[in-house]
Formats: sequence, structure tokens, C-alpha cells
Amino acid sequence: MKVDWEKKGLIYVPSGDGFFKTHATRPIPYQIDDKVLRIYFSSRDSDDRPLPTYVDVDIKDPTRILHINNEPILNFGRIGTFDDSGIHINCILDYEGEIFGYYTGWKRRRVNVTFEPSIGLCRMKRPNMVVERVFEGPILAQDKNHPILVAAPFVMYEQKKFKSWYCSGTEWRVSNGNPEPIYRVHYAESEDGINWTPFKVPAIDYKFDGEVISAPWVLKSGARYHMWYSTRGSATKEAKNYVIGYAESDDGIKWERMDDQAGIERASAGWDSEMICYPSFFPRGDLIYMFYSGNQVGKGGIGYAISENFLK
Repeated sequence: MKVDWEKKGLIYVPSGDGFFKTHATRPIPYQIDDKVLRIYFSSRDSDDRPLPTYVDVDIKDPTRILHINNEPILNFGRIGTFDDSGIHINCILDYEGEIFGYYTGWKRRRVNVTFEPSIGLCRMKRPNMVVERVFEGPILAQDKNHPILVAAPFVMYEQKKFKSWYCSGTEWRVSNGNPEPIYRVHYAESEDGINWTPFKVPAIDYKFDGEVISAPWVLKSGARYHMWYSTRGSATKEAKNYVIGYAESDDGIKWERMDDQAGIERASAGWDSEMICYPSFFPRGDLIYMFYSGNQVGKGGIGYAISENFLK
């Protein structure tokens, strides 16, 4: 299914003042009420460590910012825990009156590789959407099924089960002394959203040697699943600039890559001319909003595009 996205422009880029200095990475939309759409993302402090925050925007016009939150909504974990070096919220799920946030926690490493990501779970409580950890430890991490890393989950609840598409690493490559993680999209299921059974076959596999596939987001139209994700190479600085890829599936498990049908490309100039990545989606009426990060994994800011609502 080819969807042509119409770019509407830049929404927000950090000013560099206050706690957050750079980046607006991995936008996650969540409707607060009939006027306000909250866009969660991670920004970086003076030590280049990511923590989650948000901007509130007009739900009818996301370029109109209503409020900028200038403090982390979830701070670093206790020293030695899996998220003591950084946090990216990747997905927000409404389930039986609760609001859950699935996130990636970073643990910095001093030897061999630079960081070790795992997946954690937090809870958001109305009316003020206060965020708290559900567990101090991860719900999915390095184990016999994931020897390298896990990160960037998207979680859906349907057919009386939780379904997650997430990243799992296959290796770290070292070039000129710089380690580079190589990972792709995998799939797992759960009865409670906490304990997961992974499928051995990857959901989105590599197209070429050294490919990195990240940040899946799944929409379902009728019986058909649609996934957008970020893809890049790893061999050179230019190859590391993400673009947005696309795939379809009849069951959410076996996918056909159709990257040429993603419907959106890098611009010829400006904040998203080098990189477009981390697409997320918000259906509203006759439209679907796609939010995404720009150059340098969001150092260029967050913007959005629109299409007709193909989920109807």
C-alpha cells in the first residue's frame, strides 16, 4: 500500500537553554484531551545523556506549541540499574484503564562497547500524567534469545494478547576503534505485557550487510498490518543517515519489505535533509499524522507529515 505523505514542517527543536541542550529524538504522540496532543521525546543533557520530556501542541495544528516541558519526566535509574545512563520512551499503551509506557534504558559501558540497551516499563497516571517505573529492572534484556541488545519496542494489544515489535542486535562491529551495533526488528508475544515469548525468526531482516533497522511502528488496517521503521547502513558516516522504510504483513509475524512505498523521503535542504527517522503515527478524523525526527537522530528537531486516513 503506497501512502504519499505531505510534509507540513518543523514543530520543535530544543533551544539549548535549561536542562535539555540538544536533540528531539523518537516522537511519541498521545492525546491528552480534545484540544491537546502531547508529543513525548527524548532530549539530551549537558553530558549528552537522553531523558524523556514532551511538548504539548494544538491537536488541529501540531506546529502550534502550547507548552514546552523543561524537566525530565522520568529520571535516570539508580546507579547500576539498566537505565542509569539514559531513557527513551518508545510506545504508550492504554490498557484496562492504565497507561503504560514501554521504554529503552541505556547503561553506559567503559570496555569494548559504548552502551547496553534494555527494555523497561513505566506507568503514567492521570490527571497530571505523572510517570513512575513499574519495575527497577528491565522486562526484556540480554538473554539466551538476545545475546547482544534489545531496544525500541512498539506494543499493541489485540486478540487477547500483547504483541511487540522491537530491535534485537546480532553483533557489534568495530571500525577504526569505534564499535557500531547492528540490529534488526524482532517479534514477541505476552499474556500480561511483562513476560515475553520471542519468536526466533526476525520480523524485518537485513537487506544488505551492515544494515541497521530500528524503531518499528505498526498500524493495522482491516486484517493487514503496516509497519514503518528506520533503516541505514553502518560503513561510513553518510551511510549512517537514516531513511524511513516500510513493510506489510497478514499476521504481524511474517513481513514483506516494501521500502520504496514508505511515501516519504529526505528533503533537499533543511532540518530533515540529511536524515529522517523514528516515524510515529496519530490518526485523527480524515487524517493521519506522521511525526518524525530529523538530522542527526533528532538534533535537527521534530516535524510532521499528513496523509488521508487509510485506516477507516
